[in-house]
Amino acid sequence: MDDLRSEIRAAFEKEQAGHAPSGAMRGQVVEAVVSGSRPSRNFQWVAVVAAVLLGVAVVVGLMATRNAHRASVPATTPKASVADYGPPPPGVQLLYVHDPEHASWLIGYDWSGNPRATVKLDPSKTTVQMAPDGKSFAVGYGAKGGTGEILDRLGQPVEGSGAISSYSQPAWADDNVHICGVSYVAQQSEWALVTVAPGEAVKSVPTAIDPQGTIVRSGIIGVGVAGCSIRTNQAVITRTPMTSISDLWVVRISDGTILTHYPYPNPQLLANVVVSRDAALIAENSSKSNSQLGPNAPNTIVRRVSDRSVVATLDPSMGVLAFNSDDSLALVTTTPWVGGQPTALAVIDLKSGRVIWNYTGTGMFGNAVAQPGGRDFALYVRKPTVEDPLTDLMIVHADGRATEFPRRYAPAW
Repeated sequence: MDDLRSEIRAAFEKEQAGHAPSGAMRGQVVEAVVSGSRPSRNFQWVAVVAAVLLGVAVVVGLMATRNAHRASVPATTPKASVADYGPPPPGVQLLYVHDPEHASWLIGYDWSGNPRATVKLDPSKTTVQMAPDGKSFAVGYGAKGGTGEILDRLGQPVEGSGAISSYSQPAWADDNVHICGVSYVAQQSEWALVTVAPGEAVKSVPTAIDPQGTIVRSGIIGVGVAGCSIRTNQAVITRTPMTSISDLWVVRISDGTILTHYPYPNPQLLANVVVSRDAALIAENSSKSNSQLGPNAPNTIVRRVSDRSVVATLDPSMGVLAFNSDDSLALVTTTPWVGGQPTALAVIDLKSGRVIWNYTGTGMFGNAVAQPGGRDFALYVRKPTVEDPLTDLMIVHADGRATEFPRRYAPAW
């Protein structure tokens, strides 16, 4: 209590110092007391209460003055800071980017755009690609001479995992666990479909995609896995020998049996094809979407892989870049692609053709990943004319909202 009184008294005296009483005040007070003389009573308690109330009023006035000063300072948006967010929480899907301050660290953002984890890699294993759900990583994925080593969600090597090296042209399967690839086994003069998962050896099954050996003899290979579904036990293998597709095969993963082979009779009409991660849809992009001169396919067509039935017909200047996880939405270019120029993008509903989101900024499209089990996309764009490892990243939600990352990063997908 003594401390409180001292504090109140000090505050009162400080406040009063700036407002000294007038010289006539004392006389006025004495006169008022004399003129109001009454029988003597004990009003000590009144004085105490008045002192306390006066002290409270002074403190409240000081606080109001201080708060008014604070309110006069304009609000600022806090800058994104690099921090250690701790190990990734179990079961949470994350999007990883490289920490710009630590070469061997990754920062994991959730699909709401919040930083949730920091993974600290062995400095020798910085060339990693995250699984689509962020729960594992592949080292040297798609890189020449890469080992294909698999790391767990904490960035530690998974013992017993096989390796899918770069010549296999691997792709993540729709279970976000397996990696599928294709390779040519020279000793047997045959192609093989290979799959690997954390803690498992590579499984390889021969597949007769080239029984006569014409692909190998041509010297222009361009064979790779475009889509892989563990759920349906099917993989889509494509051959793009030059700049356009020539063949598509649907292969049973478990035994390599070819279920469908479709040779494209006029590959020059197409720029490329894009297959959904569940190997259910294929987009045949008109060569016009890639600014190619000469004859073009009259439309960009989205088909079902199973029977080639048409799901959507798009303008030939549009090219499909990716499908979301339930194959209801597509990320597309809305104008012909021109290298070194900004990319106009949109997310469209395949059933209705409705545009849900569009982008007409200054960046050139880099890559996209679909939210596993959800409907959103994460994508990044880079500066078209500058060699810059840092990119602008955003999460495009199925309702048309976009969440931008707080700063530019080098993505790990």
